[in-house]
Amino acid sequence: MFEAFSVRLTDDKSYPKYIQLRDQLAEFIKANDIASGEQLPDIVSMCRIAGLSNRSVERAYMMLINDGICFRRPKKGTFVRGAVSPPHGGVRPRICAIFSRYDPMRFEKDDVTGRIYAGIQGEARRAGIDLLILSERSLPFYLDNGSFDLVGIVMLSWYDFKEAHAVVSRYPGVRFLFVNYHFAGFENMPPNAGGIFNDDFAGGFEAAEYLIGRGCRKPRAITVRLDSDDNYQRRLDGFLLSARLNRLDVTERDICVCNRGANPAKEDQIAMGHEFLRQILDDAPDTDAVFCTNDLLAAGAASALDKLGRRDRVEVTGYDNILPHLSADGRFTTVSINLEQMGSRAITQLLDGGAVYPRVVNVAPQLLPRRPSPEA
Repeated sequence: MFEAFSVRLTDDKSYPKYIQLRDQLAEFIKANDIASGEQLPDIVSMCRIAGLSNRSVERAYMMLINDGICFRRPKKGTFVRGAVSPPHGGVRPRICAIFSRYDPMRFEKDDVTGRIYAGIQGEARRAGIDLLILSERSLPFYLDNGSFDLVGIVMLSWYDFKEAHAVVSRYPGVRFLFVNYHFAGFENMPPNAGGIFNDDFAGGFEAAEYLIGRGCRKPRAITVRLDSDDNYQRRLDGFLLSARLNRLDVTERDICVCNRGANPAKEDQIAMGHEFLRQILDDAPDTDAVFCTNDLLAAGAASALDKLGRRDRVEVTGYDNILPHLSADGRFTTVSINLEQMGSRAITQLLDGGAVYPRVVNVAPQLLPRRPSPEA
């Protein structure tokens, strides 16, 4: 059907070309009464048809998804809103929707959401579930259409608590699972919302226990203040509890907090770790360990120690292991998050229907020591 589609774009700067493409596609679908489930041309083909970049075409397609006109099947393409796959023997196909603040082109390649999605995709394949990327405007169609069995919705990269609460409240009969990013107040979400989170508190506690076990008695910490979630604060809480239980004099005053925006760039966080490490040693020369709430900060701190010639006198521990090369050379220890397992558990928990799993599942992280033991 889309073989007949042609596009005419103007150079009007007040009417961006990707919006022109979106509008003309929407009109073409409506005017030709294109059947549900009809596939749009792939991104590369549409780039040739419209003479636009991949990014512009992707933005146009995402607008169609957000407007409820289309939906996305990861790795398969973008389709006119409707049929997922034909019923076989009267059995309704099961689908799992994914809501994300990232566009699909980005989240599949992102260091964090890409690995979570890999876990989701693998478990969905084993369970015979079709994955769809939808917008909230598309959702009513799948709720009202008796041809599908919607097992639930996985929420990826959803940062706004009020907005998330409103979405979940609007559909009390649908199960929502938030993955990875834990925001303050999550416990007050409606009962149809659950969570699959890394056990950040346990990871911070284990990091402190590791440092103390290596003989460190003057630890400090470096973190970034996040507006969107409280993952880093939970890591610090675990770290501080271990310090208190081991009778170490470590308080909130011994934590360097970066307030330079909600989501600083990777290079900026490395620079912050470098800067704060120098500041810590200037203020407290007897510091023998630094806990960083992510590996970017830890990489910067380790770099500063290298330049100061104090690498063997101060232990550094990071968190995430999202970019393993940062710590693989033994510069610092890290706490590794099992992102793939979180994605896999999201599907199994949705299929379970709440009969076995609690509302919130905390996936245990793993400490990865990168330095030789004290006896070595």
